[in-house]
Amino acid sequence: VEVSATAHYYYAAYLVTEAAKMLGKKSDENKYRTLANHIRNAFNSKFFDANTKQYANGSQFCNAVAIFMGIVEPQYKQAVMENLKADICKHGNRLTTGDVGNRYLFQALALNNENELMYLMHNHTDAPGYGFQIKYGVTTLTEQWDPRKGASWNHFMMGQIDEWFFRSLAGIEPVQQGFKEFNIQPQPVGDLEWVKANHETLYGNISVYWKRKDDSFYLSVEVPTNTKANVILPDGSKKTVGSGKYDFECKL
Repeated sequence: VEVSATAHYYYAAYLVTEAAKMLGKKSDENKYRTLANHIRNAFNSKFFDANTKQYANGSQFCNAVAIFMGIVEPQYKQAVMENLKADICKHGNRLTTGDVGNRYLFQALALNNENELMYLMHNHTDAPGYGFQIKYGVTTLTEQWDPRKGASWNHFMMGQIDEWFFRSLAGIEPVQQGFKEFNIQPQPVGDLEWVKANHETLYGNISVYWKRKDDSFYLSVEVPTNTKANVILPDGSKKTVGSGKYDFECKL
């Protein structure tokens, strides 16, 4: 509990710092940056083991939350990341997080080029995992990984993977507020053959559909009126386009 509470205390102070910066409130920005740095230093002093390069008990949550929130010192980040990956593998490529830790685990992997492991961690039909819920026959998210354990059968608790679907698999990410400008950088993983996504914005619908066949990747996008999209394909090629419908192709 103290790991989670302290991490979120830091993150709240960090976000208030960023908000104050955007609003031009310099005194508040300095005040909360000082607080955030104080909490961050205290967190690392209390919970980080420099010998094992892990946080607290070394759980997936403890390491992932420190990576995602930027609490871990840069020189230790990769080592903590390797320990996180090792723990996932130790558990048979399965997660050990719950509703509080899922997002931090998912995004710690996704934002650090570990989408293949993210896919492997979820592409199965046993608990804990979404595949088991589907296999069990539920049509809404359940409060617990195993629906047979009772509790709510219509709960948003485990919905954090939705961010990965849109941000990583479909690759939709804002550059400017309201998606006035955005990136489309899809991430093909594993044996996944296609992805289709639609995201409503103030300007209209962003549509992404991609598929792959053999060693070729095909992408179709729709860009809303009065916006522009930076399309980055898996081979690294880039193109900025305005409103309209476009098709792209590259080799994988």
